[in-house]
Amino acid sequence: MTLWYIGNTSVRSAFRLRDGLVALSTSYLQGNMRGQDGDRAFRELLGQHGIVSLGTDETNSVGRKWRSALGKLGFLYPEIPSSTTIRQEDIGAMDTITPNGWRLIRSETVPAMQECFLRSLAAQYIEIRNSDGQSTWFSPLRHTLAVLLEVERQTGVAAVNFIEMALNVQTTSSADNIVTVAERIIALRNERNAAESKRRFDSAKYEEAGIAFDLKASTFRDYADANLRYLKATGLVQNRGRGIALVPEKRLFAELMTRDTSAPASELERFTTLCNGAHLPTDTQNAALNVLHDLISQLSQMGIPFILGDRPVGTPADIAIIRHEIEDIIFKQKE
Repeated sequence: MTLWYIGNTSVRSAFRLRDGLVALSTSYLQGNMRGQDGDRAFRELLGQHGIVSLGTDETNSVGRKWRSALGKLGFLYPEIPSSTTIRQEDIGAMDTITPNGWRLIRSETVPAMQECFLRSLAAQYIEIRNSDGQSTWFSPLRHTLAVLLEVERQTGVAAVNFIEMALNVQTTSSADNIVTVAERIIALRNERNAAESKRRFDSAKYEEAGIAFDLKASTFRDYADANLRYLKATGLVQNRGRGIALVPEKRLFAELMTRDTSAPASELERFTTLCNGAHLPTDTQNAALNVLHDLISQLSQMGIPFILGDRPVGTPADIAIIRHEIEDIIFKQKE
């Protein structure tokens, strides 16, 4: 069994990270954020820009946590562990802004920002060890999307609630049978719906999980909270009660994402992909056109006309401009 989380459990609001990056991009602190002085300086920079409330923090942990979050998500070049054979210079100067970080800074619309987080989370792979000691890597994002699609196949709705995320999604991986994972989710849902007291039921289930994993019961809630927040930042899922549901207009995209079951072949590739942002299905011409036409069709169903006219669609980059425009229209329509 495994228990994973994506994003960062300290910085709960994903989109605030962009504000931190923007502030950092205009300061002298890039590459100078380590040690007590670096932690203090970054914390003060975030406070000066109104991104965090400074308060009293003698350890300057805010600066350290934000630097860690930006590095883990590939918006800053992370420190390469000394235990690896990779050199820091093979990846990039530590604590400086990466290509995906600059992409996020330059994003002006919500869909464009969401794509940066999507590239970040799609590049995150977690190592799991099999019973025979062999290790494999899996993508938590793709696993979650696959679970949602399988739950939809079995129930008609691509959604999971908070406790289902906490106890059934983030405790499994692509090594588990996806049909079985969905069946466990539905069984838990039915059992919870029949419970006289949802609060007592939840508390008992978290305690059981804590014993099974030898962890505090609160850990499952904390991880689920972070996972749900960062998953929503990709734009592929949205709020459904305290849980999440697949965004209907992104269903085709989600299906394309789950078909990619590959993993980085080396540590160098893993770090490079994280900092550059993962390759997405819409980076290829045919898939980009399919997603574009699907979005235009959905706009039409909403009663909103959209005419391509003679706008260029010769490259995935051309299509991305139009796709983000349509996604922004849909986003504002929903708002």
